[in-house]
Amino acid sequence: MTFELGFDIGGTFTDFALLNTESRELSIFKVLTTADRPEIGALDGMSTFLNQCGQRPEQLLNIFHGTTLVANTLIEHKGALVGLLTTAGFRDILEMRTEQRYAIYDLFLQYPPPLSPRYLRRGMRERIDRDGKILEGVCEEDVRAAVADFKREGVEAIAIACLHSYRNPANERRIAELVNSVWPDVPLTLSCEIAPEIREYERTSTTVANAYTLPLMSRYLKTLEDKLAESGFGGNFYLMLSSGSSALASAARKQPIRLVESGPAAGALAAAYYGGLAGHKDLISFDMGGTTAKVSLVHDGRPASASNLEVARVHRFTKGSGYPLQFPTVDILESGAGGGSIAWVDNLGLLKVGPQSAGSHPGPACYGFGGNEATVTDADLVLGYLNPDYFLGGSMKLDRQAAERALAPLAEAFGWTIVEMADAIHQLVNENMAAAARIHILESARDPRNYAMVCFGGAGPAHAAGVAGILGNAEVIVAPGAGVASAIGLLIAPIAFDYSHSYPTMLSSADWRAVARLFAEMESAGRLMMSEAGIPEADVEIERCVDGRFRGQLHEIQVPLPDIQFQMDFDEFRDRFNARYRELYHYVPDHTPIELLTWRLRVSGRRAPVKPARLPQSSADPAAARKGERPVYYSEIAEFVPTPVYDRYLLCAGMQIPGPAIVEERESTIVLRPNMEATVDAYGSVRLARAQAEGQGGA
Repeated sequence: MTFELGFDIGGTFTDFALLNTESRELSIFKVLTTADRPEIGALDGMSTFLNQCGQRPEQLLNIFHGTTLVANTLIEHKGALVGLLTTAGFRDILEMRTEQRYAIYDLFLQYPPPLSPRYLRRGMRERIDRDGKILEGVCEEDVRAAVADFKREGVEAIAIACLHSYRNPANERRIAELVNSVWPDVPLTLSCEIAPEIREYERTSTTVANAYTLPLMSRYLKTLEDKLAESGFGGNFYLMLSSGSSALASAARKQPIRLVESGPAAGALAAAYYGGLAGHKDLISFDMGGTTAKVSLVHDGRPASASNLEVARVHRFTKGSGYPLQFPTVDILESGAGGGSIAWVDNLGLLKVGPQSAGSHPGPACYGFGGNEATVTDADLVLGYLNPDYFLGGSMKLDRQAAERALAPLAEAFGWTIVEMADAIHQLVNENMAAAARIHILESARDPRNYAMVCFGGAGPAHAAGVAGILGNAEVIVAPGAGVASAIGLLIAPIAFDYSHSYPTMLSSADWRAVARLFAEMESAGRLMMSEAGIPEADVEIERCVDGRFRGQLHEIQVPLPDIQFQMDFDEFRDRFNARYRELYHYVPDHTPIELLTWRLRVSGRRAPVKPARLPQSSADPAAARKGERPVYYSEIAEFVPTPVYDRYLLCAGMQIPGPAIVEERESTIVLRPNMEATVDAYGSVRLARAQAEGQGGA
């Protein structure tokens, strides 16, 4: 037998999923993340997991990895010392940004510090115009002098971002040749390779961010690959990209910045998969882990995507206060609400939860690792939602008294009991997540009431019913292994890579032969990458699209392109563009010229699907799965209620569980609130809905 392994290193936990390539069945596992050396804890956890399953590393065909390391490096500013080589006169673009303020009335507005300090940014004498014509060649003297300075200053990586290099990369490549001739082993990032797109600041920001994370990720991945090889693993090692696809580590190592939303993207894929099994193609993916909660939308069975994102914001939820990055990503809203989120009182005396997190060490007070601040997990334990003797399947005991001690100062400050404080924290974090999700969904012109919610993450199933109730979702789907869904998503993700290239043109004068050449270059690179990954030519799929806008607009929409020979009829494309625009905004400006900016291509390889396990059918009576009872506090009743507790591993398809109830599995706990009921479907998902009034039909 052979297997595939997925592991995702999060801020608090590392999740594992093992797939039998013959039966397509899954096994799962979860351990605490070792924050100081995440790869060491992950490798130890992998060894333990494989031993439990009776397997060996040499039986693994492929390993798929998701990580938060890139995002954490940017947030904590622990990357490399980066030198920037750019066009003369543009060295300050990282501070000038777009010359727009994200809060126009804030006199003390702050931005994150540039990832390349000003004294290490050099302007080179060279110039290319907007049409790609070389007006001035590269001044070799400038390059050599800058590199000599960089060496003296201890620069660890160099970013090269010249004006209009997306139209003509010749000068950037010449600068790279000169750098390599005098400093051959320095890590280099070229904007024409990492983000050949229009918008100078965003392209430069992406290039510098990649250089900033490149040395650290190279060392990290080399350690992982060396240790895996020593263990006997001889298969392919893949990294999960922010776009929701996997790429060979050899490709991802050159562009580590594409890993910044690695784990969350995998979770969105898992949500789409399990939602599809439940018969839903339009979903809200809700992932609540130890540090953050992530929300994304799934349309027609695919996670919503975006062509850019922003990370390491000064104000976590304020757009424009972070580093913009230009590459495809699953469209994810992040909220500072996780099991480890800390409760505190602001200057106005109001209760707040997060975004500060206790992480895995010291973690919540109930972990017993030295934490003494009240967190969401501490509140959930005091309310009876969590079983102190069955956390991580009983491998880790929780200390209820420590949780109460952490909550006591807050409770005293408000004149509440400890239980009232715990309930306030639980409700507040639910309201915060629901409010953030509602805005994100409404901005996408969608109504959250029309969506089912798929929840996962270690803390997600305990909070999903509360969040869904606020949003008005009719159904909540808790998939098997919800606590390790991101690792399962890694095994579902296609082997794929996204390419883009800006070539601005008006639709009325588009040179389709030039467009064809762009697509041919991107497709050739993509097919080569698929070949290196061992994907048969017959299994390679190509998708094309273009970013366009009405002339004068600041933002574009993405329009899919058919498999054409690039002799597209003007009226045909205009109709296609207008239909997409009307779908998004319900209005199309008449007689306004259409401008096309960035052409995109996605190359992917088909993979064998994960085979969903089917549960045995049973009567509707869940008594056989009942494992006990404990008092649980519900705000709807304002008191503790004796609540039956069920073992998820004993549930059978067709069982119906009335609320209130608790359903426990090793990695997470489902809280079924009063006036709700749950049904177990054929694939093991527990589906929560409002209880039907007696004598009424379903809603």
